[in-house]
Amino acid sequence: MTELKESRFKSYIDEEQFASVNLTDEQRTKILDGETVVYEAHKVLLFAPLSDRKKATLGVLTVTTFKLSFASADDRDIENCCQQNFLLGPNDACLSSIDTIYQIGDKTKKKLTPGQNVSGKVKELLIICKNMRSLEFSFKHADRDSGKNITNALLHHAYPKRHSLLFAYDNKEPCVTSIYKEVCLFRKREQWKKELERTKCKNWRASVVNENFQTSHTMMSTLIVPQSVTDSSLILAIEHFRNRCCPVWVWGTPRGAALVRMADLLPTIQDRMQENILLEHIRKSHPEKKQPYIIDLTKECPSPKEIQASFLKLRELCVPENTRTFKSQDFKFYGLLDATKWMTHVSTCLTKALEAANQIYEHTSTVVLQEGNGQDLNCVVSSLVQLMLDSHFRTKYGFQSLIQKDWVAMGHPFTNRLGHILNKDIEQSPVFLLFLDCVWQLTQQYPAAFQFSETYLTTVWDSAHISIFDTFLFNCEHDRIIAENK
Repeated sequence: MTELKESRFKSYIDEEQFASVNLTDEQRTKILDGETVVYEAHKVLLFAPLSDRKKATLGVLTVTTFKLSFASADDRDIENCCQQNFLLGPNDACLSSIDTIYQIGDKTKKKLTPGQNVSGKVKELLIICKNMRSLEFSFKHADRDSGKNITNALLHHAYPKRHSLLFAYDNKEPCVTSIYKEVCLFRKREQWKKELERTKCKNWRASVVNENFQTSHTMMSTLIVPQSVTDSSLILAIEHFRNRCCPVWVWGTPRGAALVRMADLLPTIQDRMQENILLEHIRKSHPEKKQPYIIDLTKECPSPKEIQASFLKLRELCVPENTRTFKSQDFKFYGLLDATKWMTHVSTCLTKALEAANQIYEHTSTVVLQEGNGQDLNCVVSSLVQLMLDSHFRTKYGFQSLIQKDWVAMGHPFTNRLGHILNKDIEQSPVFLLFLDCVWQLTQQYPAAFQFSETYLTTVWDSAHISIFDTFLFNCEHDRIIAENK
């Protein structure tokens, strides 16, 4: 609990406005098919960010099974000047995007625990979101117990303990499938074979050893492996790798240089024979029989834990509590930014991607990216390499296909890393945001090379926290298919 030094709220709104909040049907919170209202509070104030509490908007605050929504008569003006999401209003936040809830008192700021039940009066709430948004509300003029009821509704619904409690399982909105004609989802064997044909990379084949995920739940069902390796050898080798992530092809060139991803061996495995056997098959797949160039990302890139620690510092810097904090940080912003180490992590990932790209492009060498579990920094660096070398992935639909391939199909644990489920044993970390920031750096240096802008990248990141799109809801393709068949 920390003290707040600034003075408390003074109303700058005509008191007669608080008699009622009459919103038209268009201005009220829009409810999706399958979404239900948990609690609705009238005459709630939303403070403008960094306004020293002098500017507030009167409206209706609603908690549903999908979002926290604030609707006011002023929303129309906001919609005309701000980028909008079709699923959320200008002052809405999906429950999955809510990270921390603070109860604000006269001189206190108390962090609330998910699942707890608040019994006393709640005057004000501060909501910090995972996408760096902050929303602060006052219940000074609302009905009795409105603040308490809103708070308890959030603490109960914003932190589900089971995956099946996410709104995606209740959503009945029709799915838009027209985009799938342009985006490759990499869910079928034919799609992986088509990618092999597109890149014209020879001496690799599509193995069905993991069909129906019988060999590895965390990997995709189609594994692209060297032609010389047999399925029986592959089954034997997979057992030796963390998360059963053996070396697999993700991209290649007509000159025979390939990009390969793999996890580290299990800590209990002392003999590296199976790893060496697969690396030898990778060498044979190269037209010139070149030894693959191995990049150990575990040693040279930040861990998910380090990325999370850096992000929390970055968010604290970018979401100042008040104008006093903002002014104290402003003149030394770049030094504070450097201290978060976020930009250092961005630089490291871009540097390793450039190293890999140079080996593939200039030296025609196959590059093997190796990392602990094979599904975090491998995703980041592998995707960046392909963006650098393949113009297809710098188009709008090509970029979405890249995310589907290197992140979704190859098992980046979105459920854990984005904190969709309340579980003290999972390690939350915005690895995906780190990647998007790296991409943004590239778009700033080579804007003409990309078909999309920073607005598009921001939309992708925001979409990762909306509990409707199954793209970002699961840890692996196996979990996704199980959910679809329920």
